[in-house]
Amino acid sequence: MNLFSYIKRNIYKWHRLSSILIAIPVIMWTLSGIMHPIMTSFKPKVKNQFLKTNTIDLSRIKITLDSALLKNNITSISNFRVIELKDKLYYQISQKSNNQLIFIDASTGQVNADAPVQYAQKLALQFLGDSTTRITSISLVKSFDDEYLEINRLLPVYKVNFDRKDGVRLYVDPVSDRLGLAMDDNRAAFTSFFRNFHSWEFLKSLGSFQTAVLVVLSGLAFITAVMGIYIAFISKSKKRSGTVRYRRVHRQIAIVVSVTTLMFTFSGAYHAFKKFEPDNRQNYFVEYEFKAKNLGLCFDSIATKYQVKNVSLVQMNNTSYVRLTCSSSVTNKGECCEKMNMAAAKFGEKGKADSEEIRYLSIPDLKELPNGEEQYARFMATTFSKNSDEKIVSATSINEFKGEYGFVNKRLPVYKVQFATNYNERWYVETSSGKMAAKINDMDLREGLSFSMLHKFHFADGIGKTTRDVLTVIAALGNLMAALAGIILLLIWYKRKKEKVSRVKA
Repeated sequence: MNLFSYIKRNIYKWHRLSSILIAIPVIMWTLSGIMHPIMTSFKPKVKNQFLKTNTIDLSRIKITLDSALLKNNITSISNFRVIELKDKLYYQISQKSNNQLIFIDASTGQVNADAPVQYAQKLALQFLGDSTTRITSISLVKSFDDEYLEINRLLPVYKVNFDRKDGVRLYVDPVSDRLGLAMDDNRAAFTSFFRNFHSWEFLKSLGSFQTAVLVVLSGLAFITAVMGIYIAFISKSKKRSGTVRYRRVHRQIAIVVSVTTLMFTFSGAYHAFKKFEPDNRQNYFVEYEFKAKNLGLCFDSIATKYQVKNVSLVQMNNTSYVRLTCSSSVTNKGECCEKMNMAAAKFGEKGKADSEEIRYLSIPDLKELPNGEEQYARFMATTFSKNSDEKIVSATSINEFKGEYGFVNKRLPVYKVQFATNYNERWYVETSSGKMAAKINDMDLREGLSFSMLHKFHFADGIGKTTRDVLTVIAALGNLMAALAGIILLLIWYKRKKEKVSRVKA
């Protein structure tokens, strides 16, 4: 007997066995797949996803940074910025290995111990856009948990709970003035349902076994679909009966949705397999220690020359710089912010409304570094990758979520720095925070495009998000119907087999 004859003879048995094994998983995946696009529409009522950054009047600063730090016995810091709170300017101080920010009054040099919570409260109210809603609690979140997942990227953040019927809570990052996550009770329920039915989070405590189970079952579902397609083409029609009618319905539905079945199962298995590689982007960041005595910055001279919106410290090639985010000197709205608005609009969110320029001034002489933003991006990428600058092929500013750098990465704007090594690896770095946003090479791109196009139907982006979601729901619903029809067939087969065994025994 040749191989083809052997397969043909046993394929019905194999298909039946594999169908039994994947029946429940497929129903769980299709149900949650149907619910996912619906879930995205159940967003908490939050007015702003981004906050407009206003110009800071640095001339209002009465005490220099070094004096303010030394006055409070702070000898070194990792970074700082200037923020406004209750009509006062504060130095917002970050220190190594310390998640708690220090706020020092820029007029008196006094530490305000309540300012961290007050500033988180201010941000949360601005994001919510509802000053009448009472805040019930504020807490510092130092690590990801079952609600604030790793996919939200930002840490540490403050969790701000509001006294509202929907139980809304916002996770805000006081260092970047960004919203990490907006959650309410409805969204939390949908998220929990999806994570347990689609990603099988109930197996999370078993570590990599969870990933192995998903890979095996989704791979088996792909093979089962291939066998089902083959059986549909080699089977001959029989006389009508109850079983045959169900079989015909099952095959008709399965053939119609077979393409999407193969798309879902293949991309799902591939995506799950990539999960064996841990996402360690949180481990890539640059953080230096700056001595307080060396930070005698003259803010008056900076204020006369630049319209500053944000300020921070950077160290590059043994030189310290003050990094300024300034209002753009260009009269038209900047391309960066326009594209960020468009990116936000794709997800039903409001964006920013102003353009910005980034400048690097060396300390202490405040001499401007030409093309400082790109230089720092290249420095970050070479630091993370351990490659030399000579191996850099290109460095490009990225201002929207598009292509391989999708919304899942959360950070914008970033720089894409590409090397000629390791399958053309490209490092996406966020210069404002000194953190890596993503690392992608040609091997990663294949999986990313597979999941994006075959699983999430982003090939249909051109016809709009709503239409794409409808197509995804229809495809998942078709697979659910095929699975249910298959289960009915299995039950009928099992019942008849049991009756046949009983007759033989009798």
